[in-house]
Amino acid sequence: MDVFQGAKVKAKSQNNRRGQKVYKQLLTNASHGITFSEDVIMEMGPEAVPYSKANFHCLYDLSGPLAPILKQKSKKKRWINTHHSKNEKGILVKEIPLLPPVQASPINPLAAKDSLTFSINQDSWSDAVRRTGLRWVPNVYSSLKQTTRSDEDDKPRMETQWDEFVLKKLTKTTAKWIVSQQIPNHCMEKLRLQSMLRKKYGTASVTDLVNDDCMQEKDFCSFLEPRKPIAKQKGANESQAETPLPVYYRMQGYSLPTTTTNKPGGVNQTAGDVLVKRSEPPQTPKLPESLNTRIGECVYHTDNNYQQELYLGIAKPVHQRLTKNPDRIIMDNNSEYQKHLQDFYPCGPQTFMTTLEEVKTPQREVIGRTERGLRRWVDLPTSADYATEIGLIPPDNGGLLVTVAPKQKRHYEPMIELSSLRYAVEEWRSSWMIKTTWQSVTIEGLKRALTDMHYHVRLGAIATCASGAVSRPRQAEDPINAAQFGRSWDVHPVPPELLPLIVSALDDPVRRVQMAAAVCHYAMGTPDPRAREILRIALHKDASGLGADSWLAAQCLAMEGEASQAVIQRILSQHFVSEAKTDKEQAASLLSSLSSKTTLVRSLLAEKLNCLEWKTRVLACETTSQLKGPINKDLVNKLIYLMWNDWNNEVRQRAAQALGKLGMGRQVHNELSEKLEEGPGPWRVEALVLIGQLRIMTAKLLPPFLLCLNDSFVAVRKQGCHTAGELEMKDSMVMNQLLHLMQNDSAPEVKVAAIAALANIGCLSPRLLDNLLWALHHEVEPMVRVAACQALLKLRVKGPELQQVLQERFALEPNLQVLRHIEVLLKFHGYKLEGDKGMVLKIKDQVQKLCTKDIIIQKVMILQELESLQKTKRKLQGPQDHSETSDSLVLAELLHEQFKG
Repeated sequence: MDVFQGAKVKAKSQNNRRGQKVYKQLLTNASHGITFSEDVIMEMGPEAVPYSKANFHCLYDLSGPLAPILKQKSKKKRWINTHHSKNEKGILVKEIPLLPPVQASPINPLAAKDSLTFSINQDSWSDAVRRTGLRWVPNVYSSLKQTTRSDEDDKPRMETQWDEFVLKKLTKTTAKWIVSQQIPNHCMEKLRLQSMLRKKYGTASVTDLVNDDCMQEKDFCSFLEPRKPIAKQKGANESQAETPLPVYYRMQGYSLPTTTTNKPGGVNQTAGDVLVKRSEPPQTPKLPESLNTRIGECVYHTDNNYQQELYLGIAKPVHQRLTKNPDRIIMDNNSEYQKHLQDFYPCGPQTFMTTLEEVKTPQREVIGRTERGLRRWVDLPTSADYATEIGLIPPDNGGLLVTVAPKQKRHYEPMIELSSLRYAVEEWRSSWMIKTTWQSVTIEGLKRALTDMHYHVRLGAIATCASGAVSRPRQAEDPINAAQFGRSWDVHPVPPELLPLIVSALDDPVRRVQMAAAVCHYAMGTPDPRAREILRIALHKDASGLGADSWLAAQCLAMEGEASQAVIQRILSQHFVSEAKTDKEQAASLLSSLSSKTTLVRSLLAEKLNCLEWKTRVLACETTSQLKGPINKDLVNKLIYLMWNDWNNEVRQRAAQALGKLGMGRQVHNELSEKLEEGPGPWRVEALVLIGQLRIMTAKLLPPFLLCLNDSFVAVRKQGCHTAGELEMKDSMVMNQLLHLMQNDSAPEVKVAAIAALANIGCLSPRLLDNLLWALHHEVEPMVRVAACQALLKLRVKGPELQQVLQERFALEPNLQVLRHIEVLLKFHGYKLEGDKGMVLKIKDQVQKLCTKDIIIQKVMILQELESLQKTKRKLQGPQDHSETSDSLVLAELLHEQFKG
């Protein structure tokens, strides 16, 4: 090795390629021929062995203490030397102790003659550890099999006592599990151990849960020592009443339970030795037992109880006179049997009547006359069972109905100022599936749970304490309550005896328990730096920004007043990502409270106004309207831009509302006035929409609004009508303009909008009624007639004139949609659908006469003759001014004279 080191130093000093080459050559020459045995390779570097050369036979090696045990031919057992033993090849193997040496205890010292030596083969030990998959936990049965004593005279007795000693030190369930599951079925020791457990505990069972207690040093002492007389254990400990948490908080409807004086046995030493004898009813004597055995097969065998009692002379039927239930057979030993009879035909009224009380009992049944047509048995009688039979009426207890008052829920008023913190704690508990309620726990139970070894038990206890702290009822100083509860005390958010345990939970090794303890401190109203640090760590460790712990941490820190960027961003992410309405309200409330301390909330919300999703912009506008403190000009300009230029109608509306709530109403008003007066048609329409949504109308906006009702664009006039209807403007100028549009506008949709606006305003006048009836009767467009019907229905117009118009239009209306609305209006007022049938019949007869074939041909011929006469007359008179209207009037007069008869 010195040569290698010197060459290496020389090569480094020269720092050339030749030196490195010489070093590699020397290293190759020195390592040439060096080999390692397979054991060294398998022990130091098994991963370097290729699969082609690896030996996997050890995986299927069944040697060792876990090998299948074969039945021994002789019952004589071979004992192993306590100090050394030889293996199969004759090699001396040193034994490894099963348990570490135990120091002598001053209470129960170990004598030298009674010391135990546990011996086990080293290969067997390692094989047992490898097969069980545990780290230095050998198979229990192998340990039992390979333990020994040096005294060969007492070997059978010692083995039996050792087995009993070990199994008695274990719990009942663990001992049963070891014997029934861990010992092979073909082992002869299993039967002996099972019989021993059966004598001590009863039948072996493996269905109970294992709840082992840790063994102590005194459990490993010599089992041959004479046991000292143990004083009687306090198996009868007096049980003390525990204080429920609602009682501590002085909730109405709860009281302290009385202290029980019963002494339930803590350790019942005689329960395992009690033999329970099952009491079975004596069997009914059988007929062959009471007869001579020579009868043989001539004996009648039956399993029916009625026949057995009757034929053996045990009981006889008792004649029942005027019985209410003739289908029963009563014996003299009070046995009762149910008959199985044929169906009765014809059926009585009981089969189709709802209740038996409706059936009147005939007089013959009262007298007790015999009925004809007795029914036969279809089967042997069976024992009557009152509990499971159907149709048996329970006895009438004098017709008294016992009514039980429904159990009323216990209501209480929690503290309103803790509503936000209460919502945060309860949502966090539900997200982690913590279902324990503070109304169902006791102070002592919480104290035990806080010191439990399992972290989830501690977590549930701390979360329950936090829930009780934020949900406790408000206390009022009332001496009556103090007298009711038997004592008076100062009610704290958490009982004082639990406070040290909650404080110590801040340093719990489990991070989630620390989080619960920090939240509990905030729920108690006593946040400390350690709790604040835990919440900040939970907030920064949430990479996704959607965790339950980070959301709770952000809420607690925000309620305390911390306005850091991490807190605000976590609240904003929950506000815009969560779909729960309550989460959005909670986040908006927290952002509103933080906005008075920092401008960071407005800056981050302004970024959300640029989002591509319209729902996000709507939510950002709503949240911005709830902020407190002064607002910057950039945010105002952004809201004004969204109010006029956003493509979504709801975003525009929310932006305008946000400006109004933020104190920018004057600026919005000026923008609307400017757009109505000078803006193009689309801007005027948008301004009218915003006026209707914001529900504002001032003296400055009224003149441009009236001009919009006379605008040349149909959309502007239509939206003006809608805005007037939404604002319910009862001004006379607006009403007159709407009536003018309803009657004279050229666009049918404007007429419909004007009629709807007048109906929303609700001011019924004679002029409006005449216009509505005229529109219903004479308007050409069906949509206008439908709007008139809806307006008449909304204004609750009645009268004979309306009835006549509706009945006439119902008889002559060609449009089905208008006809349906007319029918609804007639039924609403209670009018008949058909009016004066005589007038209708006359009209129909006249129409039929005028539409006959002969009359139509005659009219056509007359029209042709009149037309030829008119042409001849024009030729004779020369060129003169003859209008088409004069010619049509002449033709009409001639036709009237011709067919007036």
